[in-house]
Amino acid sequence: MRRIFLMILPFILYITGLLAYYFDKINGYQFIIFIIVGLGISIFGFFVYRNQKKLKAAFLGIFYILALLAVFESRLIDYEKYTYFLMSYNEPFEIVEDSGINVLAVEVIEIPYITDLNYLIHTMESSTYKKVLDSEVVTNKIRYRSKNEELLSYVRPMEKHFETMKENVLAYLPENAFAINQFLEREDIEGDSAGLATVLSALIENGDVNNNLPIAVTGAIDSKGNVKEIGSIKAKTMIAEQSGFSHIILPVENEEEAKRVKKDEQLNIEIIAVASIENAVTDIKKLNETGSLNK
Repeated sequence: MRRIFLMILPFILYITGLLAYYFDKINGYQFIIFIIVGLGISIFGFFVYRNQKKLKAAFLGIFYILALLAVFESRLIDYEKYTYFLMSYNEPFEIVEDSGINVLAVEVIEIPYITDLNYLIHTMESSTYKKVLDSEVVTNKIRYRSKNEELLSYVRPMEKHFETMKENVLAYLPENAFAINQFLEREDIEGDSAGLATVLSALIENGDVNNNLPIAVTGAIDSKGNVKEIGSIKAKTMIAEQSGFSHIILPVENEEEAKRVKKDEQLNIEIIAVASIENAVTDIKKLNETGSLNK
């Protein structure tokens, strides 16, 4: 019984440490200590049962497994320094000039070491002269996912959300549009939240849709034209308001959050939530005809 307990204890420690880390009960350094203790137990078992060939080999195998896990998880230490993501204003822009469809982009800054959010916001606003619109705590879940994505990038290309957006846009559109082709070749854009705005801009450039109103648009799409959830909705809604737009088109999945932001921040902007590109086109046509979706 003692032998079995010694053999499974290192893995119990690893799983316990991993769960405690993942749910923000401990930090990365403490998680690594869990693994080191497990390594120590496997070494102890190796020497205690060194005269029993099978048990000796078993504890040696456990040691190698824990050593690999230690190497694998030690990358977390590099992510331990990040504390917050800060979101600030970026100027909305049109992909197709005079289309009225304005892409909402957010400047995201990764902040290391500083844990005092109020001091951090004050410092950033004083140094950049940009108002911080939203902040997000860097949790251990985010750190662990980022670490895994980094390690996977060594064996396969890292997924680029902008490239995925490009594929979905080109799969949906029946014909290309010059302006969006130029936009899709840009290398200074990240993320997929410009997908809906890109398709709408192309439809306007090709004459399939008419729009004479300035509208803020955000939302990812799939190849079938469904509009998908995006992040940083608070910052994007506030950017749309600050930029003077009367309407913002965004995914249905983000509607409730956007409405909370509108209420909490006392915004005047009208929120148009859509589930598909077809919905967005219909709403744009109605806005141009009546000036409102309520008429």
